[in-house]
Amino acid sequence: MYTLIRPTAYEPDPAAGPWLEQYHVIRFDERWRTGLEEVYRLGWKSRQSHVGLPLRQLNGLFRAVAPGVTATGRGAGSDPTVPWIYAREPVPADVVQPVISSWVTGFPIPDEHQQRLADIVETTHESTPEWDVAQVDLTTVQPSPEGTGEPSRQLYALVPEILAARLAARPLRLPGVGRDLWFRVVAREQGAELVSWPPQEFVTNRRTWFYSAVLTITVQTVPFVPTYRVHVSSGIRRWMTSGTDLSHNQTARVLLDAPLPWSDPTEERTSRLIVNRVGWSRDRQRIDWRDHSVAGLLPDLDIVRTYPRADEVVAHAPTWIKGRGGISAGIVHQNRYGAHGVETGLLSGERSLIDGWVEEGLRPLFRRAPDMHRVREANKPALISKPAAKTNPAGHAEAVRKAIAARREALKSSLAGEPLDVDLLWQFPETRHALLSALAELLGFPTDVAGTEPDQEWRCEGLRVRVRTAELGALGAPLDVSRRAGVTRSAALDEGLRARRVAVAARLRQRSGPPGLAVVEIGGEQRFTAQDSDPKFAVRLGLADTGRLSQFITVPTDATADVSMRARAAWLDGLRQLGATTVPTPRVSDEVPQDIQYLALWVVRRRANGPTRRAGQKLVALLIRPHDDHHRVCGWDDVSREWVPYPVLLLRLAQRVESVEVRDTESDERAKPQAPSPDEQREDIERQIRSVLYQARHQPTLLLTNAGNLRSAWQWLRNPSLTLDRVGFAADEPQRLVAYGPDLRFVLTRDGAGREETPQWYAPAADDAVAGLASGLWAAEDAADGNRVFVSITDKPASAGKVHKGLMKLGPHPSWPKGPSVVGRNPQYLELVVLGCLSEKVLADAGVVDGKPDSPATWAALTHQLRFHDDYPPLARPLPLHLAKLAEEYVLPVMPEALKD
Repeated sequence: MYTLIRPTAYEPDPAAGPWLEQYHVIRFDERWRTGLEEVYRLGWKSRQSHVGLPLRQLNGLFRAVAPGVTATGRGAGSDPTVPWIYAREPVPADVVQPVISSWVTGFPIPDEHQQRLADIVETTHESTPEWDVAQVDLTTVQPSPEGTGEPSRQLYALVPEILAARLAARPLRLPGVGRDLWFRVVAREQGAELVSWPPQEFVTNRRTWFYSAVLTITVQTVPFVPTYRVHVSSGIRRWMTSGTDLSHNQTARVLLDAPLPWSDPTEERTSRLIVNRVGWSRDRQRIDWRDHSVAGLLPDLDIVRTYPRADEVVAHAPTWIKGRGGISAGIVHQNRYGAHGVETGLLSGERSLIDGWVEEGLRPLFRRAPDMHRVREANKPALISKPAAKTNPAGHAEAVRKAIAARREALKSSLAGEPLDVDLLWQFPETRHALLSALAELLGFPTDVAGTEPDQEWRCEGLRVRVRTAELGALGAPLDVSRRAGVTRSAALDEGLRARRVAVAARLRQRSGPPGLAVVEIGGEQRFTAQDSDPKFAVRLGLADTGRLSQFITVPTDATADVSMRARAAWLDGLRQLGATTVPTPRVSDEVPQDIQYLALWVVRRRANGPTRRAGQKLVALLIRPHDDHHRVCGWDDVSREWVPYPVLLLRLAQRVESVEVRDTESDERAKPQAPSPDEQREDIERQIRSVLYQARHQPTLLLTNAGNLRSAWQWLRNPSLTLDRVGFAADEPQRLVAYGPDLRFVLTRDGAGREETPQWYAPAADDAVAGLASGLWAAEDAADGNRVFVSITDKPASAGKVHKGLMKLGPHPSWPKGPSVVGRNPQYLELVVLGCLSEKVLADAGVVDGKPDSPATWAALTHQLRFHDDYPPLARPLPLHLAKLAEEYVLPVMPEALKD
C-alpha cells in the first residue's frame, strides 16, 4: 500500500529569495483603444457599446512574430495601467507598426468606412507608445485575512510563460527512449502549454497516427496556503491524420509552426507554436481561418514564405504535420472527429518521470509542494460486498439480493405508495428485450417478460410497475430545421422544437398523477447530420409537457457497448431521475448526527450555442434526507417556495426555464425581455441561497458546493475571500455559520474545472520502484492541527481494466511497442475544504461550554465517502452534488411563450 501521494505542483522556494525579472513593457495606448473600438463597432450591425476589441488575436500575433516577446498582460485591453507586452528587449517600431496594421486591416469593416479605417491605422503609426523598464517580483503575493496568498494579476500570465520557456530550453530524456523530446510553447487563455514537436508517429494496422506530449502550466492558489502554486499537468495531444468534418458550425484548433519573419536579436531558440482555428466560412463557402486566427494575417507580414490556406491544412493533414517549406501545422484531434489510434492519458509511472524532469527544470526558483499523507479515517461507506460469482456463488447471490432490496426500498420511498408508469419507446426489438430484462433483473421481478405483448406489469412487496411498449416511429426522426427566407437558424430551431413537442403530446396522453418515466431508444448524434436536427431535446421537452421524465438509450452501432450493459445503465439513470437513489451508510465517528441531511447547490448555465440555441441560468438546490420514509431526494422550487420531490423538480425545470436572453446569434438583434445584468443574476442567486439555507436550518445539515461552478455567482467563494466558519454574501460582512443553522457544516469541493485548478498526482514508491495510484482521503504532510484542506481520491472504475503502471506511451518505448494505444486513466484529485464546522471557536462564540468540537477530518471523510455507491462507479463529486448537476439535463431554455408569435 502506498503511504503518500505526490501532486505535480510547485511553490516558490523561500531559500531562493525574491524572484526579480526586468522587462521592457508597453501599455495599450488609450488613444488607440478609443479610435479602434469605434471603428471596430462599425462592422457590427447592432453597434453595441460593449463590443470589445479582438486583442487575443493581436496578442497572439505579437507572440508569433515579434522577437523577444515573453508574455502579454491580462486585462491590458480594458485597463490602461496594466502592462500590455513584456519583452526582453523593446520590439522595434518597424515590427510593431506592421503587426498593428495587419491586425487592424483584418477588421470586418464595410466598404463605406474604409477611409475611417485607414485614418485609424495612420493614427496608430503616429502614436506608438513608449517602452518602459519594469522590474517584476514574480514571487509576491497579497495575503488574505485567513492567510491565503493571492498573486498579482500579471503573475497568472507571466509565470507560466516564463517557466514554459525555461523548460522548453532543455530536452526531456526518458529512460529507454532513443531520442530526446523537445517542446514548443503554446499560449493559453489560462497559463501556458508545452507541446513536444515535431509530433511522434505510431503505426498500427498499417496506418500512421501522430501524437505529442503536452504539459499545461498554470498559476493557482490553495485556501489558507500563504503562497501561490504552479500546477504542471501532463498528457497526450493527438493530431488529425485524415479529413476533418467541420459541419454543424464546428471549428478545430490548429497549431502552426513557422519561423519569425524578422531576426531575433535575443538569439533564443524558436520555441512557439501559434494557436489558430479553422472552420466553415459562409462568406467564402469553404474552410477558412476562423475566430481572429493569426494564420490569416501572417501572409501580410511575411512576403517571403508561402503560408497554407486553412482548407489545405484540413485536406492534407499528414503532409502539413511533417512540414512543407519550413512551415508545419497540426490539427488537434477531438473525440467528435472519430477514433484515433493513440489513446488519451499517461500512466502513473511515466507521469512521475516527467514530473522529475519538471522538478529539475524549475530549480532553484521553485520547490515541490508538500506530499499528501493518508488521513486515518474510513475510506468507504458501508457498501454491499460483491464477491465473484465463480469463486463464491453463495456470497454473490446474497450481494445481488441485498442490492435488489435496496433498490426496491428506494423506489418505494420515491413513489410514496403510487404505481410507476413507464413508456418504453423502442426502435429495435433487441433493445426492447434487453430493457425489459434489465429492469426485471435490477428489481428482482420475474424475468419471463420479453414476449411480444405491448404491456407488462409487476407487483411485488408494495411495489407496482406498469410498462407500456411501443415503437418510437416518427418521433425519433430528425427535426425539420429547414430555413425559409428571412428565418434565422435559432428561429428555425424554435419551430422544429415546437412541432416535435406537439407531436409527442399528440402521441402520449397527459398524465395527471405523479411523474411517469419514458425510456426512449434514439439515434446518437452522428445520425443527425443536419445542424440542430437532433430530436432528443425536443422529445425531452415534449415528454415533460405530458408529465413524463425521459431516459434515452442510443440505437446499437458497432461502436456502442453491449446492449444489456447499456440497458442496465439506462434503468439506473431512470431510477435516479425518479429520486430512487440509495445513499450508503457512512462509516464515520459519532459526531455526525444520525439525522444528518445533505444540501447541494449547483448553478446550471446554458449558452446561446447550446442545444436549444437559447441562453439560460438556474440554481438547483437539492436536499437529501436519507432516513425519510418518502421522497428522500427533493429540490427547492423558488416559485412555489417549497421542497418538491426530485422528479417533480426536473419536470418543472423543463417546463419553466425560459431564455434569459432572447437573442438572434446571426443578426445579433435582441428582443424583449433583455437578460438581467451579471450583477442582477448574482444578487438573485445569492437571494435564493439565503432562502434555501433558511429553509434547511431546522435539521443538522451538510452544505456541499463546488467552487468552480458557483463562485462566479457567489463571489465570496473565491479563495482570497474565504473565511473559516462564516458565510458571506455580496458586500456584507461574513456572518457566523451558526446564523444559518445551529447544526450547519459546509464543505467546499474543487476539481480542475477545465482550468487545472487542482493538480495531477501519482503515488511514489519506495526504492525507486514504479509509481502507482492510491485511493483515500489525504492531507498535506505539513498540515497543522485543525487543518481544513483535504484531498479525496477514489479507485479507478472496474471498466478501466488492469494496465501496468509502468507502461510508457512516449517514444514509442521499445519495451511498450503498443503503449500509445492504451488509455491512461487517473482518478481525479478532488479538493475538500471544510469551510464551516462546529470548531472550538464557534462553540465558544455561541456560549456552548460543554460541547465537543468537530474534527474537520471527520466531515471531510463523510464528503469523501459520498463519492461511493453500490450501483455506480466512483463518482466525480459527492452524490448530492452529482444529482444536482445532472438536473441540468432538464434546463433547456426556450423562447418565452409571449414572443413566439
